[in-house]
Amino acid sequence: MPHQEDQQQRATWGRHLEFFVICIGFAVGLGNVWRFPHLMYSSGGGAFFIPYLISLVFMGAPLFCLEILFGQFASRGPINIWEINLLFKGLGYTLVIMSGVISIYYNVVVATAIYFFFASLQDPLPWTTCGNEWNTCDCRTPGMNTTLTDPLLWVNTTSGLDCSSMNFTGDRIKSASEEYYYNSVLERTDGIHVPGAVKWDLTLCNLLGWVIICAALIGGVKSMGKAGYVSAILPYILLTVLVVRGVTLEGASKGLTFYLEPDFSKLADSRVWKRAAAQIFFSLSCCTGSLTAMSSYTKFNNNFISDSLVIPVINCFTSFYAGLAIFSVLGFMSHNTGLGVANVTTEGPGLTFVAYPEALAQMPVPQFWSALFFFMVVCLGMGTQFPSVETVLTGLQDEFPVLRKRKNNLIFRIGVCVAGFLLGIPQTTQASVNMIVYFVVPLLGGFYVLEWCDIFVGWPLLLVGFLQVVAIVWVYGLNRFSEDIYMMIGSNCIAWIIFKGYFEWAIFGAIPVLLLIIIAFDIYDYTPITSDSYPAWSEALGWLFVVAIMMWVPLWYIARLAWAFWNRNPITDTFWTVLHRENQPTSYWGPKDPNNRTIPRYQTDSTINSAELQHLNQQSSTSQENTDHQENGLLVC
Repeated sequence: MPHQEDQQQRATWGRHLEFFVICIGFAVGLGNVWRFPHLMYSSGGGAFFIPYLISLVFMGAPLFCLEILFGQFASRGPINIWEINLLFKGLGYTLVIMSGVISIYYNVVVATAIYFFFASLQDPLPWTTCGNEWNTCDCRTPGMNTTLTDPLLWVNTTSGLDCSSMNFTGDRIKSASEEYYYNSVLERTDGIHVPGAVKWDLTLCNLLGWVIICAALIGGVKSMGKAGYVSAILPYILLTVLVVRGVTLEGASKGLTFYLEPDFSKLADSRVWKRAAAQIFFSLSCCTGSLTAMSSYTKFNNNFISDSLVIPVINCFTSFYAGLAIFSVLGFMSHNTGLGVANVTTEGPGLTFVAYPEALAQMPVPQFWSALFFFMVVCLGMGTQFPSVETVLTGLQDEFPVLRKRKNNLIFRIGVCVAGFLLGIPQTTQASVNMIVYFVVPLLGGFYVLEWCDIFVGWPLLLVGFLQVVAIVWVYGLNRFSEDIYMMIGSNCIAWIIFKGYFEWAIFGAIPVLLLIIIAFDIYDYTPITSDSYPAWSEALGWLFVVAIMMWVPLWYIARLAWAFWNRNPITDTFWTVLHRENQPTSYWGPKDPNNRTIPRYQTDSTINSAELQHLNQQSSTSQENTDHQENGLLVC
């Protein structure tokens, strides 16, 4: 249990704007660029905004609000904050583990963007030509003959590739950008089970990514807040440049029409509504512990209501805005190639590293536009990485205050970044390396592990989201929860009305129901990943991965309850009295600053230590004034 003097050493944001831009940078990530635009055009175009905005109102913004007010109220990291209910402390460890796993594989995506950024400085761009050592006989570029009437075109004396006698049918065409990404950058093998070597160029880019993260976080929230101005604000400037350039290209209207044209018949498909709810959930980056960790450094009376309204709206606007940049350029590409827009687009990494680079290559001065785009992708990735890694650091340092001491703090922060880089090496291989960290499973790695992690980490996020609501609002109790919130809001009548009239009922009722619906739908609609690239054992391993992340919740719950029952009074304590007592907050729960403990249950708890109680008595007059002020405000509201 951390002592009071340890708690007082905790840093805070230099100004509220730093917290604001960090939250924007965290919420606005690569999913806004590579997932939302494709999701929107395939789910009804402009009509998709209806379920998307409904999901934002009933789940996205309230869940975002819950996480930031939780951290702001207690000023604790994602592990230590479970003084609210020690039986659920396993959730804190699960959140830190998830943030660590996400940070490791997410940084590999950022490393790939760094790789492409440096490749963009070459002339010509390496993904614009065939005949390179990584190309096959199926490679084609826009305008190239696809019928092999000139077979000499396919003789490459450098690489030894000779396609002059190939019986080409025309159904295996691959773009030069696709072959560059998969054959050169990733050197992807045939499956997760096929051995491969370490890709040292990609590994070095991964190292550079972790060096940037370490430099940004070495000073804690002070240095991260400054880095956030670059990682959160610069992408909007670059995105605006790309939008302006994109909409002025010939054929841009074709892509934008394809992107925005509403198809209201899609709204009858339940899968569209599920996709909208899931996209809101994942795009706001909820339930990773990061929002709680970041808000724990804000002031107790910060206006979290306005943050909870503005930041989710900005996130949704950015998703739509990114779609304008993406589809205007894809429309230009469609115009030049004669292919339909649906044939030149895809989702996920393929959109960022295959389709869009190929489109940029057709623009004048392609090196400039390509470098601009990938620099933006790097900034977006870092905007997500900074809070994710800081969540791991904050969670462990709050739980073990010795790690916050100056020398230990430096060693610990550098050590975590070094560990993140080393654990990411398996994902920068062609396909495999022995990975003890991934549960002693041999011959895994590369692109397949990254994709595998991205598929299965979604399940723990949904489960943790539901359990958080249960623990905070249902077990802790809506009355105590509302009372705590009013301590932060005070006499701000407008904020109180918004919270009571909107956030409270949405958090208490709508969020858990919607999360259960998404979980149930995912179970019903789940398709195994088993294929030639993913053997059956990789599917089983994925579910073991989910269990390994989530098992800390029940294990901690059972162990803590068993310990309490073992130490009970056998005469007066039944199992149910022990269970009830263990589901109560500890004496350490509540605002860290004694001046903010302005309601009786935080002042008269007999388990508060003498130092805290003495400090509270010295501040009695101030506390009484604050209490009277709050009561007057409540009466006015």
